[in-house]
Amino acid sequence: MNRKTMLVSVMMILALGAGAYGWASANTTNKNISQQKQELRIMASKNESLETQLEALKISNQVNHASSNSDSASKKANTTSSQSDNLTDTTQKITAMMNGLLQGMYSPKTATTMGQYEAMKPYLTGEAIQTFMPDRDTPISANGFQESTINDLRVFVTPQGDDYLLMARYELGNNKTNTNKKTTMIFQGTVSKDYKLAAFDSNRALSGVTP
Repeated sequence: MNRKTMLVSVMMILALGAGAYGWASANTTNKNISQQKQELRIMASKNESLETQLEALKISNQVNHASSNSDSASKKANTTSSQSDNLTDTTQKITAMMNGLLQGMYSPKTATTMGQYEAMKPYLTGEAIQTFMPDRDTPISANGFQESTINDLRVFVTPQGDDYLLMARYELGNNKTNTNKKTTMIFQGTVSKDYKLAAFDSNRALSGVTP
């Protein structure tokens, strides 16, 4: 083989080698691109899954928040309802107490100051006992206590610590003098937690005698 032939052979071998290298390089590049695309698809899938999870978590938090608000509102409503029920029950008990107290005040079985006090005493406590206790027993000379009637008793109660502020409105009639006349009275005081009159403020006519 002369030098010219050998040179041509060497050049052909180099060309084939370069072609093979280029093919291998291109194939590697194609594989890398394919792998990257696959990784991108996986990442996209993971990202989509993550976004879905985040969205689900967001919705879950909203639901939990709404549920928490609902529970809080329900508890407040139950508390308010319970407080209202308690106040209604308290008002009924104080109304019963006031009815007994006024009956003892205006219609005692014994028409004396001591008889009046003894009739009122079961409904009194503390300071109120001293307020209504008479210095001595004397006859009651007012116009027939036994003839007095208590009508349309209405009690209004405001909690104050362990006690209750009381305002009661009632109609005082006197069957002995005139059955068609009545006096609107306002009674004010403080009631203890055991539903007895603890302090007396006033018991006065509001509008005088009316037909």
